[in-house]
Amino acid sequence: MKLYRKRVKQMWLWFLLFSGLMLGQIGLPPTYAQDLPTATPDAEGIIYAEVLPNDSLWAIAARSGISLAELLDLNNLTEDALIQPGELLIVGIVAATPTPEATPTAVATREPPTPAATVPPPPPTVICLVAFTDENGNGEREPTEPLQAGVAFTVFTAESVVANYVTDGVSEPFCLTDLAAGNYQVTRSVGRDETLTNSGNRTVILATGDQVMLGFGGFTGQIVTAMPVSTPTEASNPPTQPAVVIGDAPGSATPESPSSESPNENGAGRPFLIGAGILIGILLLGTAVFLSRKQN
Repeated sequence: MKLYRKRVKQMWLWFLLFSGLMLGQIGLPPTYAQDLPTATPDAEGIIYAEVLPNDSLWAIAARSGISLAELLDLNNLTEDALIQPGELLIVGIVAATPTPEATPTAVATREPPTPAATVPPPPPTVICLVAFTDENGNGEREPTEPLQAGVAFTVFTAESVVANYVTDGVSEPFCLTDLAAGNYQVTRSVGRDETLTNSGNRTVILATGDQVMLGFGGFTGQIVTAMPVSTPTEASNPPTQPAVVIGDAPGSATPESPSSESPNENGAGRPFLIGAGILIGILLLGTAVFLSRKQN
């Protein structure tokens, strides 16, 4: 029984071998890996073929149209070399196609900006102050009249005090620079037994760029000599521009007409005039109230 089974098995194997040979003889094509599109060379002219699952070296060579020996030479392999799916094998080398260089595109150059004209800054707005001993009593400083020390100046506006300054009789004139245009009030102190020869309280209306020199004269005792009025010349005076100065100021705009009274007399009579004005106002107000009640 065992011998019978062994013979049947041998006959079945011979039948399978014979069937395979017959199929090969009638022209059935061999089984290769899946056909793929023809690979294209890369930038260096090398053509690669990817190893597929269950692929073999002779199948890759046949698919690529080269012999197995060429495939082995190109990849430095032997017939018993193991290959893995996903590997790239060289199947051909061709001349690399040069890549045409791109022509540079001309870029328009922006024209440099037109230089703008620099506008010069306006001249500073300045008030300069000087106190002097007016020896001839004419209200203007002569070249020989000395500076006066110990005179306190206050410069202020309607909003705030701009500066306080006490003269030393050496470094004057004292100048306030970079002022804003507007109205400024300038007052000076009066010493004991001192007589002012021009106004000690002045209002200056400045426009932008105006530069004004204000001289404040005074003397103690009697005037020594009377000299004719001359144009004041001071080497340290800055150039002046038109400005409105209310009060007696050398080199300023048209001053107020002088009063027949001396400056000391004007100062002494001022409290009386203020008191009289207040009294008259009270009387008028009382009269108006009285008439209003009488009519009611």
